[in-house]
This record gives sequence, C-alpha cells and structure tokens, in this order.
Amino acid sequence: MITVHYLSPGTAAAAPVSRHVLGTDEPIPEETIWIDLVEPTISEDQKVQHYVGAPVPTRVDPDFSEPPEAHYAENGVRYLQASVISEPEDTPDITDVTFVVAPSVLVTVRYHACESFDLYAQKLCKGQATARSPDAIAVGLINTAVNRSARALSKAGGSLDAIASRVFRAKENSAARNQIYSDTLWNLGREDEKVSNLRESLVSIERLLLFLIAEGNGEAGKLDRAQKSVRDAARTSLRDLQSLEEDASFKAQKVQFLLDATLGLINLAQNDIIKLFSVLAVIFMPPTVIASIYGMNFKEMPELEWHWGYPLAILLMVCAAVLPYVFFRWKKWL
Repeated sequence: MITVHYLSPGTAAAAPVSRHVLGTDEPIPEETIWIDLVEPTISEDQKVQHYVGAPVPTRVDPDFSEPPEAHYAENGVRYLQASVISEPEDTPDITDVTFVVAPSVLVTVRYHACESFDLYAQKLCKGQATARSPDAIAVGLINTAVNRSARALSKAGGSLDAIASRVFRAKENSAARNQIYSDTLWNLGREDEKVSNLRESLVSIERLLLFLIAEGNGEAGKLDRAQKSVRDAARTSLRDLQSLEEDASFKAQKVQFLLDATLGLINLAQNDIIKLFSVLAVIFMPPTVIASIYGMNFKEMPELEWHWGYPLAILLMVCAAVLPYVFFRWKKWL
C-alpha cells in the first residue's frame, strides 16, 4: 500500500497537505513530500523508485539484503533504520522502519501498522507541522514516536505500581495469596516485555538522531534557517529520548525488584507450609512412640495387665501431643 502526502494547490508558503492512498494504476502526484509504503508489492516498490530516482530497499526487491550499516548515505540519499513501537492494545511491539531521505521527498517503508505515523500524518494534514522538508518530516515522525514511547512508559509505570500494591498486600488475603503470586509472575513477564521493547526502540532512535545531528554539524556552514531548526528539533528530541531511556532503565530495575520480591514471598509462604508439617511431625511423634511401644507383642509387658492401663496410655499420648504444641505457641513458632 502506498500512502502519499503532497502539497495541494495554494500559496507556496502555506500550501495545505493532502493525504491519499494510491490505487494500483494511479501515478504519484507532483509535489509529494512524503511517501509511506506499508507492505509494498514489487510494482509499488518500482513505482516509488522511479519517482524518487534512487533505490528504495524493500523485502520484495529481488536484490534486497540487509545493509552493513543501519545509517548510511548513497548518491545524496540517506538511508536510516529505526525500531518504532507499533503500540497495539496489550503490548507495545516494535517494528522496523526504513527512512529514505531524498532531497525533495521522504519515503518510509514498514510492514506493520504504527500509531505514531497515523498521528503525525493527521498533524501534517491539519497544518500543525509547518516545516515540510524531508528532514523535518523524518524528525517529526521520530518526535511523535518518542512521545508515544513516553506514553507507553507511563502506562507501564502505572501497571508496575498496581502490581507492587497487590503483591505486598497479598498477605492480608491468605485465601487468594497463591493466585495473586501466580498472576504477579505472569504480569511481570508482560511488563518486562513491554519495557524491553521500549528500550530497544529508544536506543535505535537515539542512534538515528545522533546520525542526523552529526551530519548536520559537519555541514553547519551550509545550513539555512529551516535546516538549523530541524537540527535543533533533533537535539531536543535526543534530550527527551535520553531522559526516557533513564526512565526505562529505572522501570526495568523495578521489574527485577518486584520479581525478586515475589519469589522471596513465595519462598516464605512455602517455608510456612513446610514449618507447619515439621511441627505436626514433632507433635505426633511422641504419641506414635507410645502407641508403638504398647502395640508390641512381647509376652512380658506388665502394663498390659493394669486395670487403668488403657486410659493412662491415652492420657499419656494426649499430653505428649499437647505439651509440644503449647511450647511452640509460647516460643511463637506457630
């Protein structure tokens, strides 16, 4: 699928941006500033390459191969790769996106839906994004992706707080304690997956921004005001992104802490059960010994002839069981 964003007829300074999904036989409009390829076919790839005048790497290309570098320039066209969160309902999965920054148009290639792309496209068509150069659109997309990552991190933080509240209050609900611990381990695994995906996405975006900034610094004397504003926006995004990376690292540590705490509480619960069985074994051991003694079939056992022998043996076994129990309660072992 090819989605094009092009300048509609109007004044050159404030021409509105239109968005259109191309049909099979439709040509790419003139004044196109952004081409978004989603799961492109061979014919779509060839159409875009002909319009751009440069190779556009896609998986359907027979000569497609992973480049040796994630970011590189070739014949005045820059090729950038980043992992961007697609952010479905349950887990912020990541998808690889290729940015082809040509002199007059930006091409993005992706194979999954991505909420940040749709949000930025709406912003661009409403005229909220004034800079419309390929670099500006690329940085705008990255800014939107970073903002969505911040939102996903905030949601992950709220989920971790809820998990911590449940797991540390599980002792108050002893009937459902085991189920709470089981659910906590499953939920922590989900949150760890979310945070890991977000950290991977942030690191890849950071490398992309560093490439753009380094490239801009190398041509500082040739940059006009619009290009400098793009570089400044990239630096601002980089600072935001680095703070988000610290937040993601903190949340990863919190996941590990909650996992260790949950496993420790599970061990304590198991120890309580084992302690109970150990105490029961100690309590019933003396009565068992007494019953075993008087259950032997020796001929000479004087107590067997006593009139009160049986009640005395029962009383002795009860006392042998009760006294250890009272002792354990006094020592607060139970």
